[in-house]
Amino acid sequence: MSLPAMDTEKTNTRPPGVAGMFYPSGRDELNRLVEKLLKEEEPKIDKSSVPGAVLGGIVPHAGIEYCGNQAVHFFEAARSNMFIAETIVIVHPNHYGLGPPISVDNHAFWQVPNGTVETDLEFAGEMKLPFSQAAQRREHSAEVIVPYIKYFFPGSTQIVSLNMLDQDHDAAVEAAGRIHTAVRKTGRRILLIASSDFSHFVSKEEAREKDDIMLRAVTGKDSRGVYEAALEYELSVCGFGPIMALMEYSAIIDPGYKVRILSRGDSGSVRTSSDVVSYVSAMFYT
Repeated sequence: MSLPAMDTEKTNTRPPGVAGMFYPSGRDELNRLVEKLLKEEEPKIDKSSVPGAVLGGIVPHAGIEYCGNQAVHFFEAARSNMFIAETIVIVHPNHYGLGPPISVDNHAFWQVPNGTVETDLEFAGEMKLPFSQAAQRREHSAEVIVPYIKYFFPGSTQIVSLNMLDQDHDAAVEAAGRIHTAVRKTGRRILLIASSDFSHFVSKEEAREKDDIMLRAVTGKDSRGVYEAALEYELSVCGFGPIMALMEYSAIIDPGYKVRILSRGDSGSVRTSSDVVSYVSAMFYT
């Protein structure tokens, strides 16, 4: 099925940039893929209730065929906790060096094959960060999250894309503070997704060892330790900035926040290779 025609100039819609590459270009094919992955993972998904509220989580952004087995854990766990966000904030890395150090997207809508989602432009504006559509021109790390949002939360949930070209600790602290300010000013109920793949193009064994280093800092709620580990051990986690932003935001909301690692895997489970990319999904909650 081809994508529905839309007047992108009239609606200021961001068209899909990686449909047919990172996920299927047809609505039915895309939904069937997510359904298949959810059915495969259903017996392993931790749907236990959290004592407070879901704050957000880490979700991988590789091709859905490769990392969807991990990604569906987060979305189904959040949905099972009856958490319906008004706005989902996707904090994600910048792979191509386009745009400002930190920016938000101001397309009014984002289109993917299984639907169109509206941008919460009021929330985005309250962050007082530069708007940049250029930063999204080739970027996939927010786009790949949107099909899951349309599948698991098909209602009126809006999104905000926060693009981190600068991924140092100070930038993550700033991003978290800006998000919190927007929450206070708008009163939105949000879900914050840190879009990140983990180790890149190493053996399964090395990926596991290096991911363990990063995850010790994450579960230890040491955001600066995440940054220091990434530098000291030359970790190839592409979204450690967004992960730190999620940690800092969670600490603002509740210094006693909890982290639940939901699923770990790698591309070698889908396609045999001596080098893999690894994926982790995790939920942050009060």
